[in-house]
Amino acid sequence: MTAFRLATSGDDDRLRRLLRDNSVPGWVEMSLEREPSYFAGQDWFGRDWAVLAEEGGDLVGMYAASVLPACVNGAVEDVGYLGGLRVQAAHRQRIRHLREGYASIRRLAPALTSVPWWFTVVAADNDVARRLLESGVSGLPRYRAIGNYTTFAMSAARGRSRAMWRGVRPDELPSVVAWHRQLATRQHLTPVLDEQRLTRIGTEAAWLCTEGDAYVGLAVMWNQGAFKQVVARRYRGALRWVRPAYNAYAHMARRVVLPAQGKALGHCFIAFLTLAPQALADRGTARDLLADLLSKCPAPVATLGLHDEHPLRPTLDSFKPMRYAANVYAVEFDEPAHLDDRPVQPEAALL
Repeated sequence: MTAFRLATSGDDDRLRRLLRDNSVPGWVEMSLEREPSYFAGQDWFGRDWAVLAEEGGDLVGMYAASVLPACVNGAVEDVGYLGGLRVQAAHRQRIRHLREGYASIRRLAPALTSVPWWFTVVAADNDVARRLLESGVSGLPRYRAIGNYTTFAMSAARGRSRAMWRGVRPDELPSVVAWHRQLATRQHLTPVLDEQRLTRIGTEAAWLCTEGDAYVGLAVMWNQGAFKQVVARRYRGALRWVRPAYNAYAHMARRVVLPAQGKALGHCFIAFLTLAPQALADRGTARDLLADLLSKCPAPVATLGLHDEHPLRPTLDSFKPMRYAANVYAVEFDEPAHLDDRPVQPEAALL
């Protein structure tokens, strides 16, 4: 029998080791790490927790979960998110661990959701995980695909100052977060900002674009490197050998430079990006807004996540981004997720 329990600060070393030692597969194997402290990255935007699985004194693995305020069918709900599943190699391929783990999710959750289903995001090229989760194995919740999602990584060297964005003044916070919420409700799973959360992230990281008294754009340049890192653990195929040559080209072409194996990608999220409909409709304006944002990026790479039908996606092509495709799933325990036809737009900075 596997025992599941909430992780505490005394488990910090074990949690960080699990993340380091269990990479996410892909053309580059990446470990999503939390150095120097796992818990330094907790509760930035909602309620986060981690669960450890142990059996006979051995560490089986972990999963991470959170409850955050996000939009569902035009209303703000407290939605559960599942992520950070890591299983030690010796304990993989044992379906009972998964069954017992899913049975523990709501039992151990220290925060309540207001909808009966949760959501998760799985890499599109993680065929093994997707086949298992979509197969309808007895004892597992139903995984229903509700949207496609791509994370774009762009070189900050492609930024060009256009003087279109400015800092947010303290007296503007109430109206800015209200405007963000109004547009966020047009999508599913978009996290909703409030003054307290924006202040904790840092209002100095928030940028605003205005035309007269009207808001045109909002973005938060959120550099999480102090508590969360993406580390390149292994490159596959010829890239292991040609990476130095590629990087020489990338420097000249203003493309993303790949970190050495064992090193973290220096990147900053363009988080909570919100653009008024008229800005999205004008590709030239949208391109200038993005170029201006990139010029303000405090890291070599800027990261932005968008759903597949987002009107901003064609504009990103001119920035020559790297792409990381994923699928968004509703995790249905007892009841199905009843969603209307709005697009699914979670926030990459919170995944």
